Amino acid sequence: MKALQPDPQSWQPIQALLAAGLPQAMLAVGESGSLLRLHLDALQAATLCFKPTDEGFACEQCRSCKLLAEGSHPDLWVAAPEPGKQIAIDTLRQAMEWIQYTPQVSNSRWLRIDNAEAMTVAAANAILKTLEEPPTRAHIVLHSEQASRLLPTIRSRLQRIPLPEMQMLQSTQWLQQQGVDAANSAALLRQLGNRPLRALELWEAGWLEQRQQWMRSLLDLSGQGVVATLKLAEQWSKSSDLLLIREMVLNVLADFMRLQQGLLDRIADLDYLEELQLKAPDISADALQSNLDGWLQLPVTLAQNSNALMVMEMLLLDWLKLWSRRKTHGIQN
Repeated sequence: MKALQPDPQSWQPIQALLAAGLPQAMLAVGESGSLLRLHLDALQAATLCFKPTDEGFACEQCRSCKLLAEGSHPDLWVAAPEPGKQIAIDTLRQAMEWIQYTPQVSNSRWLRIDNAEAMTVAAANAILKTLEEPPTRAHIVLHSEQASRLLPTIRSRLQRIPLPEMQMLQSTQWLQQQGVDAANSAALLRQLGNRPLRALELWEAGWLEQRQQWMRSLLDLSGQGVVATLKLAEQWSKSSDLLLIREMVLNVLADFMRLQQGLLDRIADLDYLEELQLKAPDISADALQSNLDGWLQLPVTLAQNSNALMVMEMLLLDWLKLWSRRKTHGIQN
């Protein structure tokens, strides 16, 4: 299968950077699931490729490109945190040692640190010297969703890559080019925060159909009570899609907040707008914030507590508390 490539217009600033000479220490800023990863993957492939095209893309035919496609390129190292964890100093010490060696296949080695804001302070300090004086035939790129969380001493040693910020219309057009129809493209991008690459991944995995089942189960809980809540907690605790469920719940909670603030133009779950509007006025603001915090911390909580059932019971019982004011006033769900 041919690798997905950025469109020529959005690639132009990076093409110019390649022509001028790629910096050795770089920073890429953008959300995971946006087209940032597509651009980073394309830049990575082009840098490692033996014969890039005139447009600056990898040829996809040379030995380097084939090794990269197989996931076995010896001159590529990608460091990333495990869910709910930080990038430890030992991981980056190994990477700093690896980057010093001569490339085995390509003209340079490529080290990429994803979600770099997750580095521990010790890990960040461990790469400072290498960022200051990178080996001759090496490139290091840090990807961060929140560059402000990086140490100033790290940021000062990096040159920011000119990655494009895709507007919703551009993202919709890109998804349609990948075979997603217009209506579903718009729905996916609303639900996933204008992250087209993430939208494509979930579209191919059947997200829209699965989401309907999860949404119905979640929204019906307010009228079903504790027994149904515990049953759903048991079901969801066994799901391999628990982090996707989390993403859906966070959208709903954010929509409740938007409705309470009158931000109708920013609703993510438009297909459930009427039902959300009926439920939002009775929600306690304190309970809403508490619920939001709990779901945001889910990856960390699961890393600290292997009992997924207990974690889900806690979160879904807290979900029922959103409408505690109804019970107080004698209103039935």
